[in-house]
Amino acid sequence: MKKILLFSVAIVIGLAVTAQTFQLKNTVPTAKQVTEQAVGIEPVSANASPVTPGPVMVNGDGVDVVSVITIGTAANAYGNGYAGGQKTIVWADPVLGAVTNFHRMGPGTDPPGLSGYLAYDLGINKGMSAGDWTVNNQAYNSVENGGGTYFVDAARYPQAVIYDPMGDGMDEAYCAYFAPNLSNTISTWGGLSWGLSRFSDPSDSTKHLYWYDPPPYTYIPDGMMLLGDGKIIVTDLDQNWESGSLVYEGNITLFTGVWNPTLMDIEYTISSLEHPTLDNQRPANERVGASPNGKHVWIVSLANTGDLPPVGGVQERFYPVMFHSDDYGVTWSDPMPVQLDGTDGIEPIKNYLSDYRIEQLFTPPYPTRDEIPYTTAFDCDIVVDAWGNPHIGVVVGVSADGYSIATGDSAYAVFDIYSPDKGDTWCAVLLGNPWTFRGTFGDLTEDNRVNASVNYAGDKVFFTWLDTQVPGVTDNINPDVFARGFDLVLNAVTCDDNGQDQPSNVTFLSDVTQEAYFSTASYYTFTMGEFDYIPIVAELLSDPNDPAASVTFKYIPDFAYQDGDYTIERPNCPVPFPVGVNNKKADLQISVYPNPVTDIAVMKVDMVQAGNVQISLTNMLGQTVATLDKGYVEAGNQEFTLDASRLNAGVYFATIQINGEKYTRKVVVE
Repeated sequence: MKKILLFSVAIVIGLAVTAQTFQLKNTVPTAKQVTEQAVGIEPVSANASPVTPGPVMVNGDGVDVVSVITIGTAANAYGNGYAGGQKTIVWADPVLGAVTNFHRMGPGTDPPGLSGYLAYDLGINKGMSAGDWTVNNQAYNSVENGGGTYFVDAARYPQAVIYDPMGDGMDEAYCAYFAPNLSNTISTWGGLSWGLSRFSDPSDSTKHLYWYDPPPYTYIPDGMMLLGDGKIIVTDLDQNWESGSLVYEGNITLFTGVWNPTLMDIEYTISSLEHPTLDNQRPANERVGASPNGKHVWIVSLANTGDLPPVGGVQERFYPVMFHSDDYGVTWSDPMPVQLDGTDGIEPIKNYLSDYRIEQLFTPPYPTRDEIPYTTAFDCDIVVDAWGNPHIGVVVGVSADGYSIATGDSAYAVFDIYSPDKGDTWCAVLLGNPWTFRGTFGDLTEDNRVNASVNYAGDKVFFTWLDTQVPGVTDNINPDVFARGFDLVLNAVTCDDNGQDQPSNVTFLSDVTQEAYFSTASYYTFTMGEFDYIPIVAELLSDPNDPAASVTFKYIPDFAYQDGDYTIERPNCPVPFPVGVNNKKADLQISVYPNPVTDIAVMKVDMVQAGNVQISLTNMLGQTVATLDKGYVEAGNQEFTLDASRLNAGVYFATIQINGEKYTRKVVVE
């Protein structure tokens, strides 16, 4: 009896320790999920002034300053999401070498000002120059006004992919779109619009309307993915809106589209995945991604299933919940919650806070690292690598009460949360520590908006996000685009321009410096040689205080990481990727100066051994414009001259081949 009594006391004490609540200091700011904009409906016709497209800009005098190409326009900012609101808006097709930016129409378009119409901007030749783009190509119009203030079929928050169902190239390729519209009661969202628009013949288009007919409910889909077998998967949350407020119904709604060659159209079927949550709390976000071959499909939801125990006395926190299909989206696993915190949490997440920062965030007694509750923020993105493993780009921070995140200095960070073994083990890579969390623009808010991209080979993943790094500015109201790459073979992330363990500021000194208010990156990158180019579109507000004013889209064609940029090792996962070994060649010390160059540049190479050397210079289209055969060259420091005096201004790539091994450097000619 005595032993039983002692054991019982031990259990009570253990439960008491587990349930202890640690207090954040009153001075630590927090943020909650923003939901009210999700049901906001603005007029179809926005009385905005026309936007005059600006010039193509190649800014600054540094080699790492990106070019910015002005593309399409929209009547207002109410189409690119809210409080994060990632959508599949920008889509690059590495096979076709094309990229699209899908958006609502607006000033400068025909018809003007109709925000319920949809259009795409199309860039061929990877969209590298302004001449490669056609903009504001109408793909959808709204005609069902129902006698009310709003057109019932006016589309909002659209998504789209480049769809080549027969593999016949751009002449037979389509823009496949999917967007919500109003319900047929003209009271709130609940309807859907989808269809196709052929690039080479816009008259060859389709339009389909779906208005609520349960089950299930439909609302505002967040995810859209094109699989390698031509299937399209769109994700939505099953939410009952009939009462005037959203009631989560405990399901993810799937729209699965397949090509019908007889109808020359996509046919969608609707199904549901059961996704119960704690107290029926609405998930913050859901996204979908697939491996390059399309076999492995993953859905991520930021939610709370109630299956994970409280940590630090906090139960109400968000974490990734995963659904996996290994048969091209035909069958799906049960929901898999990913534990971020506690004794079974992910080590890089539990250890990114310094001891000093913990003391700045919490009142005594200070929690141990196993006692700190963590939550995701309220938006995320997902890609899937070549081995079928998911990578979730998301902000993670200290959890506050009621599904809130602490947004004080260094209380949160951007991570790639990934599995190397299809969900059995979960790991994380720290990508960066944003200075600011949320920006407010009139009645719209925008968080860091982490976007994820992957190269077509599937062995490198990339992440972009928004952050304001201006001294004295505490809100994310002057954002730049930041980026980080992760090489899954090297298990290393990219360094910044100074070789430091920091993300890169993509838009620094560019035409959208501190004005990349909303941005989106493509699921796939363009790979050229040793470079992976991340197609990025930023939305420039004509009036940052008035989201109802017109906006202009800016395409960044030439931000890239090359093989030598992955210098920061992140060996923190107990399970390696399936590749298992480092098969990357060591990089040489190579520099080109001056850069930019107007006439003669010098390539300096520290050759570790003698060998045969050839040098070639190519332009952005991959065309060779100059070659040099230097023959046999001795080991040691060597210098080779490059004559750029006859070249047009622009970006080029100098590739030096030494004994068959190639190394490339970017060269800017002014």
